[in-house]
Amino acid sequence: MGNDRASLTKQVKESNDIVDVVGGYVSLRPAGDKFKGLCPFHGDHNPSFLVDPRWQNYRCWSCGKSGDVYTFIQEIERIDFREALELLARRAGITLEKNADSAHHQTRAAMLDVARWSAEQYQQCLLDSPLAETARRYLGERRLSGESVRRFGLGFAPVAGDWLVQRAATAGKSTELLEKVGLIARRNEGNGFYDRFRDRVMFPIRDARGQTVGFGGRILPTSPLAARAPKYYNSADTPLFTKSEHLYGLDLARQTAEKAGYLAVVEGYTDVMMAHQAGVAQVVATMGTALNVRHVQHLRRFVPRVVLVFDADAGGNTGVDRALEIFVSQEVDLAIATLPEGLDPCDLLSQEGGAERFKEVLAKAVDALDFKLGQLLNDGAATSLEGRRRAVDAVLGIIALAPDMAGKNGQVKRELVVGRIAQRLALKEETVWARLSELRAARPASEAASKRASEEVTEEKREAPAAPRERQLLQVLLAEPGLVEKAATEIKLEEVQHPGLRRLLDGLYRLRAEGQIPDLDALRTRIIDVPRLAEAALGLQELGRLIPDRAECLRGLAASFRKQRDEPRKQELKNQLRAVNDDSTALELLRQLQNQSVGADP
Repeated sequence: MGNDRASLTKQVKESNDIVDVVGGYVSLRPAGDKFKGLCPFHGDHNPSFLVDPRWQNYRCWSCGKSGDVYTFIQEIERIDFREALELLARRAGITLEKNADSAHHQTRAAMLDVARWSAEQYQQCLLDSPLAETARRYLGERRLSGESVRRFGLGFAPVAGDWLVQRAATAGKSTELLEKVGLIARRNEGNGFYDRFRDRVMFPIRDARGQTVGFGGRILPTSPLAARAPKYYNSADTPLFTKSEHLYGLDLARQTAEKAGYLAVVEGYTDVMMAHQAGVAQVVATMGTALNVRHVQHLRRFVPRVVLVFDADAGGNTGVDRALEIFVSQEVDLAIATLPEGLDPCDLLSQEGGAERFKEVLAKAVDALDFKLGQLLNDGAATSLEGRRRAVDAVLGIIALAPDMAGKNGQVKRELVVGRIAQRLALKEETVWARLSELRAARPASEAASKRASEEVTEEKREAPAAPRERQLLQVLLAEPGLVEKAATEIKLEEVQHPGLRRLLDGLYRLRAEGQIPDLDALRTRIIDVPRLAEAALGLQELGRLIPDRAECLRGLAASFRKQRDEPRKQELKNQLRAVNDDSTALELLRQLQNQSVGADP
């Protein structure tokens, strides 16, 4: 199975020349034996992006981005390695279903296909069927244009309980797959299926690449089912769709957001549609859930800043407090924007000049910490000493409950947060740190806290610098896979201390033991779960290619590891030699010590 995956990865890469692939996104021109263009990953004005057809890699000498055709697609499309493999395989006309992962890929592809087909059926019904006349009037009343309806793929699910089931039977679509994507369900008596969405305007939920993965449905206000059915109803979680992770409109918002530098998050589907219709396209919505860490981590793949849009009541203290927790615990600039009183985004955007007013709202957004401090200090009670003390405890109490952001960036952010609180509340930073420590100590010890501490230790270990010989060993082996066999006989896996480098070396040794070519293309199928490790491996390979005599370098490295391995025994012999009084024993110890020293020489 591993051999099939490695072979497929290599086949797909060899079938996608990096110059052709990158040339589809960037205008390239020849520059000697390479190609040059403007870097797509930063605001490049002077061409600093080089693509090398010989090594099939790229590098930007300005921002430092580098990699191969897989990492380019991952970066430019904001997808993971498996998705990049699928995209490049389709580009090359290679069918993934024939490889060892066929069951997983085939099922997912079939689910995506039936979700796409269902979206088309619903949209055709909305646009053309007499059954959808009331739905069309409803959307007109909401001031949604025909262009917006088509662009977002809106549809209609008729009131009949088996409309989609019947169409699926006619089209030969699998009811099992329709059940898996959450559109139909089995009847209680077990005889047949029924539609889960009835008399609803259908909003296809698409992933960042525009693939339909789920649905939201809004019951028509005039529906006979309205009194006993929820107004909005989303697909249940499926292998394609997770309500707490996906964001409505992201596929259409991402390009504008990248230019704007932020994404605004609202609550409703129609809020998103009206914003896009008004020319403010950097807007998405959650699926009826509050913004959470997974949402933010997903959004951070596209933009550094997230603006959370609240109604005039600021979503209540709960919404602001949750936003502050995310702000202090994640590497994100999370800001809060407040709408005029009595208006939601859809209402505001429908007014004369609403688009400009909405843009002003977004422009005036302040980060979650400033927003919370503003809430507390604008309260009349906060003007007294006791009121200010309560304000300090209110904001620090939220921060005390939030997990610490790991690494040096986390430390800097914590210091900036404490510094701002001290400044706004006219306190010494030492006083704020002390009170924060007290509040943290007072919170109950929990399994989650222990887990966070463990994660921080792991993060520190992962970020610790590797020994130079360990780095150079991987540079040599990734640049010249033919040397892996010699390395495996002379350098033991456990002699490499850095966990990331040890995992790379373990992968190379395992590939060699399985009779496969131990190169980076085969290795990356085994480190899919750690994208940063794959990125590091590419950098190591590039540096390794600059080493003129890699075989000689490996001999020196093997001697260095051997010397390190023998050092404890040499020290032990030296200690014994100092303590011994017998001449014959001393001579024997000197002989052993000399043999150890000779054995350590290259």
